[in-house]
Order: sequence, then C-alpha cells, then structure tokens
Amino acid sequence: MNNLFNFNMVPFNFRNTASFILLLISFLLLYFGVTQPMMTISAEYAGQEVFKYKQSILQAVDTLYEGGYYLVSFLILFFSVMIPVLKGVVILWVFFFGEISGKSSAHNFIFRIGRWSMADVFAVGAFIAYLGSKASNMLDATLEVGFYYFTGYCLISLLSLQIKSKLS
Repeated sequence: MNNLFNFNMVPFNFRNTASFILLLISFLLLYFGVTQPMMTISAEYAGQEVFKYKQSILQAVDTLYEGGYYLVSFLILFFSVMIPVLKGVVILWVFFFGEISGKSSAHNFIFRIGRWSMADVFAVGAFIAYLGSKASNMLDATLEVGFYYFTGYCLISLLSLQIKSKLS
C-alpha cells in the first residue's frame, strides 16, 4: 500500500506521450460535453412554439433528481460522468505512480470498466432521440455543441487508451 503513490513514471516514448496528450484533451472534452447543452427539442402547434427544451447532461441529471427520478438521475451521472472521470484518473495514476504489477492491474481494470462506462451508448442514444424527434412534423430537434464535445470525448479517450504502449 505504501508503494501505491510512489512516483514511478512510465517511459514517455512517442506512443505514451501521444496517449497522455489525448487523455488530457479527453478530460477537457468531457468537461464541456457534460456542461454544455446536448440537444434542443422544441414543439410547435399551429405555428406557435409550445415548448423548448435545452439542457446539458449535468442539468438533465439535476432536473431528473429534482423531479424525484433518483435512479435515472444517478445512472446518467454514474455512467456519463463518474465512470469516465474514474477511468481518466486511473490512467493518470498508471502514467505516474505505483509498481508495474499495480499498473498492470489498473490497466486491466480500465479495460473491464470500459464496457460499463456506456459513454458511447449515451452519445448514440442522444443521436437516436434527435433522429426520432425529426420524424414528427410538430417536433424539432437540434444537436448542440455538448453532443459533439461528448462524442469527441468518447472517441479521444478510446484512442488514448488504444495507442498507449505496453507497461513493461
């Protein structure tokens, strides 16, 4: 346990340097992806706008929580924010701390929770909701900048993990 936070940096060859830079970019994209509006949905009836709904992921989590939808609120927060942040923090730890055996275990842990993060599933779900709302003449949907940031996070974080060199 005392070796858990001993400074022990991985060798920064080209692949690891690129992976590290992409990881930092993915953190930035994740931040904007969860704080910026994802989509605007508006409804129109007889030429009058009935409602307009525009929220970020964090605003949606708050709205669901305030509405009493605690489980749904938690699940969105957990899979869209907490798991991606945990993955990033563990990868940063792998870059800078611990023994090789611990780094290997952490690396394996990231690959195991990767299938549970569902960030990519969330982005696809938002896109499907967008397409579904376009199917009605009364509804209109517009993808907002948060969707693109979040999708960018999904792709960049995956790329960061894929190009990282082996630990040994």
